[in-house]
Amino acid sequence: MFEQIETDEDYRKALKRFLDICKAPRNVNEEIELNLLVILMEKYERENCSYN
Repeated sequence: MFEQIETDEDYRKALKRFLDICKAPRNVNEEIELNLLVILMEKYERENCSYN
């Protein structure tokens, strides 16, 4: 499970995991992980992505 996303490679790994979870049957542990990934990915995007 991810604690932080600091690099583009971390972000790509988190995105892959996010997509894998979305494709899998639901379970509580993965839903918790999914929510954490969303928070971490949004934080990374705010800090590192330019939306001009």
